[in-house]
Amino acid sequence: MKNCKKNVFRVISVILAFIMVISLGDMSGSRVQAKKKKNVVVLYFSATGITKATAKKIKKKTKGKLIEIKAEDPYTEEDLDYSNQNSRVTKEHESASTPAKSKVRPEIANLKVIKKAIKKADVVYIGYPIWWGEAPHIVYTLVENASLKGKTVIPFSTSISSGLGSSAKHLKARAKISSKTKWQKGRNFYDVPSQKTVNNWVKKLKY
Repeated sequence: MKNCKKNVFRVISVILAFIMVISLGDMSGSRVQAKKKKNVVVLYFSATGITKATAKKIKKKTKGKLIEIKAEDPYTEEDLDYSNQNSRVTKEHESASTPAKSKVRPEIANLKVIKKAIKKADVVYIGYPIWWGEAPHIVYTLVENASLKGKTVIPFSTSISSGLGSSAKHLKARAKISSKTKWQKGRNFYDVPSQKTVNNWVKKLKY
């Protein structure tokens, strides 16, 4: 009789242990799923295609929504001629000591679409080329008009020689954010990075 009771106890113990393992597994799986459910949007302004190519790689890794920041008045090759003192980008640059202090704010053609996407997002990547060590003026149009309150914001830039510099810091100072906004340091990519480089960077981000 005692042996029978012992056997029943052992069986019950095994069953309870099995149930606990399954429950812990479900909890762990739920946490992983919750992390994967982060709504990500990758915004980018690209003049020559380098930032666009980089943004696509970030989109591929994050599975986020990719949206181009489109200028109402698109930039032409002539507009982008840095050597021409009368070119559009040169005039924008010379309008103030930094874009943050400038009153030049190029209009964004798809601003409403961007605002809608940001509203639903948890994480917002903002990409741009480096012009004279700073973000283009049109990126200021974005951060000054689209609310980033409560979002995790990750800036990224592309350039041949300059780094991210103070561009992200200056954007943050002008952005519509709140105490709950998590504005991360971000990084610069020299030319178009490999998918592996982008993947390794995204993996290290915490959000």
